Amino acid sequence: MPDHDVLVIGAGFAGLYQLHRLRAAGFDVSVIEAGDDVGGTWFWNRYPGARCDIESIEYSYSFDEDLQQEWVWSERFAAQPELLRYLHHVADRFDLRRDIVLGTRVLRLEWDDLTTRWTVHTDDGATRTARFVVAATGNLSVPTQPGFAGLEDFAGKLYWTSSWPHKGVELAGNTRSTSSSSPPASTR
Repeated sequence: MPDHDVLVIGAGFAGLYQLHRLRAAGFDVSVIEAGDDVGGTWFWNRYPGARCDIESIEYSYSFDEDLQQEWVWSERFAAQPELLRYLHHVADRFDLRRDIVLGTRVLRLEWDDLTTRWTVHTDDGATRTARFVVAATGNLSVPTQPGFAGLEDFAGKLYWTSSWPHKGVELAGNTRSTSSSSPPASTR
């Protein structure tokens, strides 16, 4: 007997929706999320200025009329903190967190023809089995970083929008002119 009917990978918009719908259909569901909280892309992408590029209302779930009526977006194109608050609201309102394992990465999946089930191996050393696996990881789940000559020799700090430090970054005082016609400003 498998541990769950369905294992969902990812607790962003798609993963939360899958959990809600599958639970309502009577399935035993568990979600495995690499981040320390729900939110998917909006958990990871916290860089200054991060916001949606479509109208906020388009990010709203439409499966529950009461949810649609109670959430009022503050901006036409919501910024990352509000999108993340919305996802937290949904997770709490529908009690989704109780079936989400946070801070855990899926390392590999194995299908067994004899038992007709998946074994999911995670970075916490655990294995979980399920009849079905849903990859709700989204197309932004694996960051791509530029590969250009000399990057490995750069001695400064590198910050990527897809993995912006959650504690924030102090950028003041970290810029220098690289133009030969403008020497760096004096630090006196």
